Amino acid sequence: MFFKVRFIIFFIGFFFCFVTQLDSQSRRIERGDHAFEQRHYLEAIEHYDRAYDRARRRDREEAARITYNTAVSYTKINEPRRAEMWFRRALRLGYSEPEIYLRYANTLLRNEKYEDALEQYEKYIELKPEDPRGKVGVKSVQLTQELIDNPTQYRVEEMRIFNSRDGADFTPTYGDHRESSVIFASARDETLNNRKDPWTGEYYTDLFISYQNRQGEWSNPVLLDEGPVNTEFNEGTPNLNSNKTELYLTRCVTEEGANLGCRIYRSKREGKRWGQPQKLDFVNDSSISVGHPAISPDELKLYFVSDMPGGVGGKDIWVVSRNNVNEEFKNPVNLGPVINTKGNEMFPYVRYDGVLLFSSDGHPGMGGLDIFKTKKEGDSWSVPKNLGYPINSPGDDYGIVFKTGEEKGFLSSNRAGRRGDMIYSFIIPPLEFSLKGIVRDDNTKFPLPNATVQLIGSDGTIEVSETNEEGEYYFDETMIKPEQIYEMLVSKDDYFSTRGQETTEGIQRSREFVHDFYLEPIPEEPIELPEILYDFASWELRPQFKDSLSGLVRTLEDNPNIVIELASHTDSRGTHEQNDTLSQKRAQSVVDFLIDSGINPDRLKAKGYGKRKPREINETMTREGVTFEAGTVINEEFIRSLETQEQREVAHQLNRRTEFRVIGDDFKTDDKRKSPSERRRLRR
Repeated sequence: MFFKVRFIIFFIGFFFCFVTQLDSQSRRIERGDHAFEQRHYLEAIEHYDRAYDRARRRDREEAARITYNTAVSYTKINEPRRAEMWFRRALRLGYSEPEIYLRYANTLLRNEKYEDALEQYEKYIELKPEDPRGKVGVKSVQLTQELIDNPTQYRVEEMRIFNSRDGADFTPTYGDHRESSVIFASARDETLNNRKDPWTGEYYTDLFISYQNRQGEWSNPVLLDEGPVNTEFNEGTPNLNSNKTELYLTRCVTEEGANLGCRIYRSKREGKRWGQPQKLDFVNDSSISVGHPAISPDELKLYFVSDMPGGVGGKDIWVVSRNNVNEEFKNPVNLGPVINTKGNEMFPYVRYDGVLLFSSDGHPGMGGLDIFKTKKEGDSWSVPKNLGYPINSPGDDYGIVFKTGEEKGFLSSNRAGRRGDMIYSFIIPPLEFSLKGIVRDDNTKFPLPNATVQLIGSDGTIEVSETNEEGEYYFDETMIKPEQIYEMLVSKDDYFSTRGQETTEGIQRSREFVHDFYLEPIPEEPIELPEILYDFASWELRPQFKDSLSGLVRTLEDNPNIVIELASHTDSRGTHEQNDTLSQKRAQSVVDFLIDSGINPDRLKAKGYGKRKPREINETMTREGVTFEAGTVINEEFIRSLETQEQREVAHQLNRRTEFRVIGDDFKTDDKRKSPSERRRLRR
């Protein structure tokens, strides 16, 4: 009997404990669900985490549901790595609502797991083919690699002076007409409220300000004020009118256990202070939240964000208008499906030139929120354009502001590798070009010191550099300008000059050009010109062979100090008198052509050698099937040794040649006697 009583007591105690545990488990889940509905995501994660293990053992379906909610909560507090893990758990537990594939894919995209993200987007498309968000996700995967492979000119850097160690910093805007101060929202320790926001786990945000001195340095941020603008509630997304006399901001009021929604307030500058913010009541329904104000340059339109009825989906951008600055804003109008999507469009900003910038996770992007731009064209908006990488990243990128008239400013981002939301600067740095190279001997390939490199720009500028002992020359960024074509002329004593060209036209990125040169030594022996054929017993220069002389024209233009002898030779047939006369006329025909091309006649000497100097073959060559070995002298004896008349005719043709050799390199002339190309170059 004693043992029976003890057993009953033990069983009742165990059953009571078991029921108590079940009740406690149920309460944890209920508290987690309530916190989740109230957007108290950190609290929701805590309750769900404590309930997860027991729920997984006893109710797989319920465990899948709270696991999914945990994953969503982690996305809301910007912890995509943990969110990915919990989405994966939810799928293993059998969570079957289609939305999980979309959210999981979005998280994988943020975590730069593109193939996995594509797989999940495709699963969502199979389940929800009518929802455009799946197809947008597929486009985002494809677009991301394209944007990374083709970055914009912007350079993005963290603004360390603005950012705190202990809270988010975001949505900067210029705070005065000189744009020498920046106002932004921050959840750092110095905020007025010592309580933490249950959504983010950080302090409620206030507005802070930083000032820039004349040296361009920014000060440590301080509270904009301790009232009336900053309060115990969340203040954020500041925006000022064009002359910086009115401050628009979002304030989100909360009470214990309740979120009373967000509203837009306007504060007017009163001397050095800001006046009491006044709530803008263009939305009558108190249950609707509005925020993220952006005033147009003419102050007649105010853009804002809301999920009020009548939108396209998620959070949309709306606009209210007025006829003059003394009226109040009214009649909210949705910006429509060109801008708004089934995702979220937020953080509008109207640039000085009327361009509307905003952030969206509903247009194809790199993951999270990307920044887009659009402009009003008549009664409609242009298709939003992604600002590209590195303005955008796989994280959330938002809250951009431009310095008036410049491609620089600030933005907010929680991109990977950084702590939470932070402020970054961006700028398109000025294009900087430089040019360097090595000048070498064309025969030995050794570097040539003391060579002169002349740089002539299409804008008329002339720069000169001389090679060092290693043959190196250099033109820095002060000498190379954007949108220019540069000719380079390289010269050195006892070498033929040469030229080259580089251009900066159409180049949108800073670059160092490299251009090496090889100078050909001026030889003592004659240089044969490209083949120029004459009719038998004729000295007329055939039109088709005039192009063969273009290289010589260029050589003479590039080397204005050299004097050359044009030597013409005949074959061995005929008398010396006939051949001397014929070769002289042939040499003169080349000289006449060079003079017609603008070469100073004083630099040219025609000489006919007749048949007195038969050709000597320097390198083995084959011409029309006949091979001539190196060292062969094509004299009459050699020609008679050839077997056929055709072979002998080929040999005669090789003797009918025109050569030139440099006979002086110190020619001096005034500008009047220079060639047109020489005079043109000097006038530059």
